[in-house]
Amino acid sequence: MKDNPNNLIERPPIVAIMGHVDHGKSSLLDYIRKSNIVAGEHGGITQHIAAYEVAHSDKAGNKKRITFIDTPGHAAFSHMRNRGARIADIAILIVSGEEGVKTQTVEAIKTIVSEKVPYIVAITKIDRPNANVERVKSELLEHGVYVEGYGGDVPVAAISSHTGAGIDDLLETILLLAEFQDFKGDPAKLAEGFVVEANMDEKRGISATLIIKNGTLKKGQFVVVDDAMAATRLIENFAGDLIETATFSSPIRITGFSTLPRIGSAFQALETKKDAEEYVELAIEAARIAGPAAHVELTENTKIIPLIIKADVYGSAEAIESEISKLSTDEVFFKVIKKGVGTINESDVQLALSDKNTIILGFNVDTERAVRDINDVDSIAIKTFNIIYKMTEWLEIEREARRPRKEVETTIGTAKILKVFSTTKNSHVAGGTVVSGTMNTKDQFKLMRKGEEVGRGHITGLQQGKSPTSTVETGNEFGMQIECKVAPEQNDIIETFKVETK
Repeated sequence: MKDNPNNLIERPPIVAIMGHVDHGKSSLLDYIRKSNIVAGEHGGITQHIAAYEVAHSDKAGNKKRITFIDTPGHAAFSHMRNRGARIADIAILIVSGEEGVKTQTVEAIKTIVSEKVPYIVAITKIDRPNANVERVKSELLEHGVYVEGYGGDVPVAAISSHTGAGIDDLLETILLLAEFQDFKGDPAKLAEGFVVEANMDEKRGISATLIIKNGTLKKGQFVVVDDAMAATRLIENFAGDLIETATFSSPIRITGFSTLPRIGSAFQALETKKDAEEYVELAIEAARIAGPAAHVELTENTKIIPLIIKADVYGSAEAIESEISKLSTDEVFFKVIKKGVGTINESDVQLALSDKNTIILGFNVDTERAVRDINDVDSIAIKTFNIIYKMTEWLEIEREARRPRKEVETTIGTAKILKVFSTTKNSHVAGGTVVSGTMNTKDQFKLMRKGEEVGRGHITGLQQGKSPTSTVETGNEFGMQIECKVAPEQNDIIETFKVETK
C-alpha cells in the first residue's frame, strides 16, 4: 500500500546513538529521560538494543517527539549496531572528549557512512579535566569526519551528561536536521516497521519490541514478521503502559507471537487473521524455495564443537552467535546447533548429551533445577555469563584446550659424515663436521642420503679432539657414536631434531 500524498504529515525522527564502549551513550539517554539505566547493566555495558521516546520543546515552544535507539558499543554487538543504524533516520556519533576516537568509534563511522544515515557528532564528558574538544575534532578529520568549523557540514555538539551542558543544543540540532530531512508518514496506512528486540517470557509468551516507521497500528489488528504472527490484543508503549493505537516512529511492545520473530526483520500490520495467515504461508514458501544457507567448508582435521546458546532476549543470542563465528579457526569450528531464549532446560541437555563435546552457553539466564537430575549431566560443559566478552574469553581458552594436537619435528642441527670408522650391528662410530646448529648427545636424528631419509637413530656419545663432550657447535669437526639400524656412509647427512606437540 503506497503513501497517499494528501495524508502525509511530519514524522518524528528515529535516532540511533552509536560509539565506543563507555563513551557516554547510555548516560546521555539517562539525562534526557531523567532515569538511570546504566546501574542495571552488567559491567556498565548496554547489552541490548533499547528504544525510548522523549519529548522536547523547540525554540518556538512546540513539543516534538524524538525516538532514541540505544545501540551497544561493545565490539561484540557490531551486528546489532548495524541493525540500529538501518532502522534509524538519524545517527548520533558519540565520542568521549577525554579518550577521543577509539576502535568502535571507527566501526560506527563506517556503519553510518555505509548506511548513508545523516548524523550529528556529540563530544561527551566535556566537564572532565582532560577533555579536549578541539583534539577530538582533529582526530575525526583523520577518519573522514568533517564537522562544522573543520571544513565540513557535519553538526557537532559538545555535551556533558553530568552537568547537562550542551544537551538542549543537541536535541535542537536533531529537530533541525529532522526538519531539513523532511521525514513524513501516512497515518492512514497499516503500520509497518522493524523488529528491534524479541524475547520469551515464561508467563506471557513470545514478545517483540517494534519500531513503527510508517502508518498506524490499532488494537485488534495482526502483526506479521516473516513466518511469525501475533494479534494486537495488548499494545504497550516503551514505558510499559497499555495503549489502544500507536503511530509512526513509536517504539511498542507486542506479546503473543507464534514463533520468535527475527531481529531486524520488517513487520507489517494486517486487518484480519486470514490476511496474516496468508502472509505467513507466503513467507514460509519463499524461505523453502530459497533453500538453506551455504555451509562452511571444513577439512577432515577440523575439530567441530557443537554449541547451544540460550539468552534472555533473542538479540543477545544473535550477537553471541555473530561473535562466536569470529572465534572459529581451521583447527576448531564452533557450530551453533541450537539458539533460543529462556532458561537452560532438560531438552537442551538431552540434545547436548548426543555429543559429549557440546557446550551449552547461557547469557543472563538460569539453569532449571531439573537439569541437575539428568544422568551424565556432569559430562557436558554448561557455562553461564552476564558479560559477553567474558564469554568469548572463556571460549578462546576452551578452543585452545580442545584443538587437535599434532607432533612437529624441529631441526636442531645438521652434520656431514666425513668418515665411518666402525660398524657393529646397530652401533656405529663416525667422524663429521657440524654444518648448522648443534650436535648434542641423546639427540634423535634422521640419516639422510642424497636428499632422502634412509634411517633414524640417536646419538649416544660425542668427542671433540680427544675429549668427550655433550655439545658440538657449528663449524667444528667431531667424532660420534650413534645407534641406527642403517649403517652410515661417507657424505651422509645427520639431521638432529626434537619433537614438539603444537
